[in-house]
Amino acid sequence: MLLCCLGTDTSAETSFRPANFDVEDTERRLYNLIKWPKDVKGKTSLILTCFGVIKTNGKMEMPNCIAPNSFEKVFTAEIMKASKKARLNPAMINGKSASVFLQFRVEFNAEVIKKEEQHSIDIHLNPGYEENIKAYGYDHIAGQRVIAKKQPFHDACPKRARYVVWVLAYLGETGKAENARVEHSDGIMPTETCREALRQTVTSSQFTPAMADGIAVPSTFVELFSN
Repeated sequence: MLLCCLGTDTSAETSFRPANFDVEDTERRLYNLIKWPKDVKGKTSLILTCFGVIKTNGKMEMPNCIAPNSFEKVFTAEIMKASKKARLNPAMINGKSASVFLQFRVEFNAEVIKKEEQHSIDIHLNPGYEENIKAYGYDHIAGQRVIAKKQPFHDACPKRARYVVWVLAYLGETGKAENARVEHSDGIMPTETCREALRQTVTSSQFTPAMADGIAVPSTFVELFSN
């Protein structure tokens, strides 16, 4: 089930609707398509951070999850299979659909009650950044970056040498990002040219802002960049 509330900020000049999983065709909703891995038994509690590009036709492209170990990859495989079949409501800005980079978490839980396993799978439309969770709760909707045809980091960052960085920025209620910074996570440290291109990619992008109880709110936007 999707625990977040969806809405539009009517106080701003620009209207926003973030991409979401609540399409009318319930059989195509992602959280109804994800299956519990058949080989996983017993009490389990796991949260995976995932992401993908949501196109204007509601399809998810390039889905992936952060799963460093083999146990987590079993669950990731189920998310990937479901993502290929799922459809979403695309993001809307001023009534027009837009392709966006969507970050979400999938929470798997299993309890053993009277020798029977009870499974639950929940989806949250944010990557779980602690500062935003404290401000707006576990199920706020994170900002979603509109994907431009040309993104500055594509030509400036390494193609072969592995790098993993986080870009963080202040994201206002109007969908504008400012004060982006790059935090190195793994692999090589990208050159300053690459880091500046990553900052420009974020600050030059349009966003749907973070939403809390259907209202646009300021937040810290976080996005993982890697090759």
